[in-house]
Amino acid sequence: MNFKKFVAGKHFPLLKVVGIMLITMITLTIYSYRSEPIKILKKEIKQSEIQDFFTPSELPVGMLAVNLRDKTKIQSAPMDSSSQRFLLIGDSMLETLGYRLNDYCGKNGHTMNSVIWYSSSTLWYGNSDTISYFINKFDPTYVILVIGANELFIRNIKSRDKLVKNILRQVSDRKYIWVGPPNWKKDTGINDLILRNAGTRRYYPSKNLTYERFKDGAHPTRKSGYMWMDSVAVFIMKQSMYPVLMNYPDMPASKHPPTTLLGPHPPKGL
Repeated sequence: MNFKKFVAGKHFPLLKVVGIMLITMITLTIYSYRSEPIKILKKEIKQSEIQDFFTPSELPVGMLAVNLRDKTKIQSAPMDSSSQRFLLIGDSMLETLGYRLNDYCGKNGHTMNSVIWYSSSTLWYGNSDTISYFINKFDPTYVILVIGANELFIRNIKSRDKLVKNILRQVSDRKYIWVGPPNWKKDTGINDLILRNAGTRRYYPSKNLTYERFKDGAHPTRKSGYMWMDSVAVFIMKQSMYPVLMNYPDMPASKHPPTTLLGPHPPKGL
């Protein structure tokens, strides 16, 4: 076909339409990669889902997740009955979990350290080297993350994906589980985001439990927190990617768990 005749003929309007569609698609694709949507006259311009199509952060739940970089998502390791060094790290929701985890450590020959960063979120942990610092300090064999309760209602959940990934990069090849937040209302997607990055055997869905809560309506009471940890312990021993011995403690530990408290302030620059 003679291209000059084609352009000069009746097909030129078709080329124009195709060109406009191509430019539109490129523009929408670029915009979908922005961490925050654009607002015009206080009205938010909705982002498309094109980014998820080209760079999916995770596979849909229910499908066989085969990650060439992380084949541990395919099958669990055998039960490990050796002594573990737990690092329990995250936001204030882990406080009651820490006391009960300490009981499990006393029963099963494990040790633990707890780090509570008040008011923290994936935004804070994902934009700092806090997790790496405490992993280097305590050298845990098993990391339990409890992060996400302060992000139940954020609007642009996509912006947290890279932060969750950075948190897991800091955990590196250590055994870990991520304990999801104990929802008091339906969230905007933080649980699904954590699940897709960690996988079903390294994510505990705390939102499925029922809690007694303190007057703030969010934090579980100590009694309820103990029951929460009991459920997490069953998950670790029987359903997680890295099963370790977590037999039910018949008596409380004699000492409180060693705990590091971090103030409620974000990293510099946030």
